[in-house]
Amino acid sequence: MPTLLAIESASQTCSVALLVDEILHEKISYTSNQHNELLLPMINALLIESGKILADIDAFAFGHGPGSFTGLRIAAAIVQGLALTSDKPVIGVSSLAALAQSVFRQSGAEQVVAVMDARMGEVYWASYCLNKTGLMVLQGREVVCAPAEVPKLDVAGFVAAGNGACYQHEIQAINPMIHSWLPNCFATAQDVAFLAKAAYVKGDLLSADQAQPVYLREKISWKKLPGRH
Repeated sequence: MPTLLAIESASQTCSVALLVDEILHEKISYTSNQHNELLLPMINALLIESGKILADIDAFAFGHGPGSFTGLRIAAAIVQGLALTSDKPVIGVSSLAALAQSVFRQSGAEQVVAVMDARMGEVYWASYCLNKTGLMVLQGREVVCAPAEVPKLDVAGFVAAGNGACYQHEIQAINPMIHSWLPNCFATAQDVAFLAKAAYVKGDLLSADQAQPVYLREKISWKKLPGRH
């Protein structure tokens, strides 16, 4: 089995995971807005603890989004650098799929809506169902939209998870078949690693320069800080 190093920093938390022969090592930080300072030391500590070096890694995986624009850019830049240094491939994993996988891992729910606050009065939305191999599979497509415009689910029994629960009232009005909400559930690097392992086996690999964030939005509006140009 492949040895994979995974990063997830699409939300306020950040985490790294190392999957070696089905044994998982993981480090998580709940400190907000310090991904740039924390991720590389966490990776280094993980390698030291596991007795591995970069040359032992078969591929580098990261949650490619959607999510925090800053967090996604940091993760993409780190895996690009590591992949270039070691001449190894990259695997991009949907952060919404990783969230759905986290819900299954923690609760056993087999039908999950991943809904994340996208700011600007919108949410990132995608629905997933569990397949026979224990993987959450996308149903339809990932979208970014107003909470009152999320797609209508065709069947009952979905669990909704993510910080998009701040729009629960508007979403529930469209999808009353959502039977429960997990607002404090989030993906970690181990969920990214699990999905990346399946992608590696299928050969869904990228070169370092192809490791790009997926924002879903075609245009991103940035508010300039005082003194910035």
